[in-house]
Amino acid sequence: MAIMKNRTRKTEEHLTRLFSQRKAFSEHLIKWEDNLLPDKYDRNCFEYSGQPTREEFQSAVKYQQRIGAGFIKLEGNDPLEDSFGLEAGVTLTMVLTSRGTDWKTNPYLTFRTPTVKELEEIEVKHFGPPYGEDFTKRNIRRQYEKLTYHGAYLGEKLVGSCYSFTSDGLICIDGLIVDSEHRKRYIATTLIARIKDSYPDKTLFLHADDDDTPKEMYKKMGFETVDRLYEYICTDISALGE
Repeated sequence: MAIMKNRTRKTEEHLTRLFSQRKAFSEHLIKWEDNLLPDKYDRNCFEYSGQPTREEFQSAVKYQQRIGAGFIKLEGNDPLEDSFGLEAGVTLTMVLTSRGTDWKTNPYLTFRTPTVKELEEIEVKHFGPPYGEDFTKRNIRRQYEKLTYHGAYLGEKLVGSCYSFTSDGLICIDGLIVDSEHRKRYIATTLIARIKDSYPDKTLFLHADDDDTPKEMYKKMGFETVDRLYEYICTDISALGE
């Protein structure tokens, strides 16, 4: 498991470097920045390699304020002893360890690369309310340039999508979304099966929130948790005080 953890981390860093620049910030903090999408939390965060001091955290907050960012996010491979009042979460890295031959799939689906317009329609519907339509569209356009998108269709309607990135014999699947009007029709499992079959020589892995239900579906499909990313975020820096 340790070997696989190192491999997935390496692939994830390659993926992050497609969009973000990495630079040292302080003893325990590294800053990642995506200058073309500065309001995306995952690409504009502080990676910690140990417990930051209160002074380091305050410097990070001031830096975010100086560049006009209203949020701050810390992430690392181990939980913090002091989270400075930030909201905590955990993202799991799950690797497919079975052959996946007994998955329930939908035979009526067809597959092709979705257009930007199609992705905008399905993602704005689901991510527009919490993140805003403008951000959702900019995010899709930015990612569409460098990632491989996969679309599942019923007739001519895009009902499910995700993107993938390949590196070092691994393929990372992320951004999986199924239209709410077409759920419980095995669209997610069929889409993942399609990608698995398209890359028979690569090991599949994906991400899931530790407190969300999709991880249970992934477990049943044969995905095993090999790593955890601890994330701490505040979406309104002004609420932190001194």
